[in-house]
Amino acid sequence: MGKRAAWFLGCVLVWAGFALTAEGADPNHCAICGKVFGDVIYTIKDNVTHQKTFICYDCGICPDECYICGMPVRANFIKLADGRCLCARDGKTAVLDEKQAKEICNDAREILDKIFSRFLSLPSTNVEVSLIDRVTLYDEFAVVGNNFECPDVLGYIQSKTNQGGMQHSISLMSALPRAEFQATCAHEYSHAWVFENVSSERRKTLSRDTQEGFCELVAFLLMDSLHEEEQKKIMLRNTYTRGQIDLFIEAERTQGLNDILDWMRWGVNSRLKAGNLRDIRNVEMPRPKSEPSAKFQAYVEQPTPVADTLLLKGISSIKSRPLALINNQSFAAGETARVRVGTSNVVVRCIAVGERSVRIEMVGSGKETELFLSPGK
Repeated sequence: MGKRAAWFLGCVLVWAGFALTAEGADPNHCAICGKVFGDVIYTIKDNVTHQKTFICYDCGICPDECYICGMPVRANFIKLADGRCLCARDGKTAVLDEKQAKEICNDAREILDKIFSRFLSLPSTNVEVSLIDRVTLYDEFAVVGNNFECPDVLGYIQSKTNQGGMQHSISLMSALPRAEFQATCAHEYSHAWVFENVSSERRKTLSRDTQEGFCELVAFLLMDSLHEEEQKKIMLRNTYTRGQIDLFIEAERTQGLNDILDWMRWGVNSRLKAGNLRDIRNVEMPRPKSEPSAKFQAYVEQPTPVADTLLLKGISSIKSRPLALINNQSFAAGETARVRVGTSNVVVRCIAVGERSVRIEMVGSGKETELFLSPGK
């Protein structure tokens, strides 16, 4: 019965004259075909509006349903090559054109680059994006020898190293609503970042749920910045990361994105655990390999210049969560971290982040001060 199996089995038979109370329902006409009801009426929930409506017997037994809203379709609908259908309403918002799909992906990546400009950079020039139907997507998963980073049926990514370079092929399923398509783009781009920035040894220790949870976090933060509250709810209801997405969201809120990125690259544990999110700071960074000195020559490496005082270098914002960059360290309100000042470190707690300033406390002395952006920034 497809998506409507659940509601169809639990449908309510209503005989003429019975009180109709479904939200927004016309008590006399079918919500699908508009005809006057007969003796049998079914209730059905629209997966987009979440409203219960009434449909007639003929629409109730209709075999075709909209892929997005789950409502029966009988006229003025789009029939896709892979067998899926879209009602006239949802067909207007679905991503069906490959040119449009690539533009949406580029926009999503650019938004992420702006949000995370202080933290990470997503690959761009070495990424190929294509739009495929559901049949092709499922066929790709059945190819022997194809190992995909993402098991989500909405898309997948293949990342390869060739002659020292890296190439990513992202395939996304057509007919997704725009917000869901944007979230899927962000998810797959995050896999590309993992492939380029996390060593193969570390990726082997990270559980599949953990990698998926991290990619969902990036997609979730994109949806948060775009105020896509409904898509955020959909992502939180999805259980395929086995709770890792919830832990990543909490870790980002309490520990900060910098710590998450460090843990992904150099963390000791294979997955996040509830109640132990501070373990995300348990990392083992690789020691730099010493280079043999050239014969008869001596080279003295100059230290990277670091400000000899605390400077506010920038402020960025993810919806209601502004972030401040102080010297070499980013902060959200409530976060504490070490900051390099000259040749030493100081422990700083961020109290509040404003539009052009940040208020901090020097941990130990308890002294509070306010740092301001320099003019022109």
